[in-house]
Amino acid sequence: MKVKPSILAACFLAANLAHASGVPGQGDWETSLLGRDLDGNLANGFEAYYDSSLNISWLAMAQAPAGNLSWAAAKSWAAGLTVGGVSGWRLPGLSVGGDGACHFSTSSSDCGYNVNVANSELAHLFYVTLGNRSTVAPGGGPQSGGGLTNTGPFSGMLEGDYWTGSAYAPAFEDFAWFFNTGAGLQMQTRQTFTLAAWAVHSGDVAAVPEPQTWGLILLGLGLLAARRSFIRSRG
Repeated sequence: MKVKPSILAACFLAANLAHASGVPGQGDWETSLLGRDLDGNLANGFEAYYDSSLNISWLAMAQAPAGNLSWAAAKSWAAGLTVGGVSGWRLPGLSVGGDGACHFSTSSSDCGYNVNVANSELAHLFYVTLGNRSTVAPGGGPQSGGGLTNTGPFSGMLEGDYWTGSAYAPAFEDFAWFFNTGAGLQMQTRQTFTLAAWAVHSGDVAAVPEPQTWGLILLGLGLLAARRSFIRSRG
């Protein structure tokens, strides 16, 4: 199925800042997202959140500073990102089953609404972690209460199209997959179009001690070992 660039998503919502905020009791974000202070300054908040369900870390700021980017530029931005000494960031993952094509559906597909959350990090965040609902019901037709009603603890989360890190495999070599947070829609569009970008990191990006901190730790261990040796020699 050939779909023109992000037409459906554009019909719902442009990429504007969401007016939603963290909604207690909606989704499991209050227990599954764990704040990570990467710059050693808690006064300015967390720089990332570890997603214990997916075993990945989401950047706390849910958009690139430069705004919307092409797919190539978005991948480059994420790959070159360093936050509090932590590098190795990427775009959210998506693993499309079968032939890798868009078999559009309003339920349980990899393409469309109410998609398979097991294969998409953005879809899992939207539907499970944040407890949002699609604007289209699984059986088709409008669904009340749909859209981005909960953004959890993140800053700058947009109602609009976000790139995934997956290219669209069949035929269209210049297409890539995206997820629309305004409607709960997952589809493909041209890689040259500019969409929002959000960086994630595999695993937990818990703060790593600075070199001077390691030095103090090693010094402390050395002193402890010396003291134990001294005590044994006196005994």
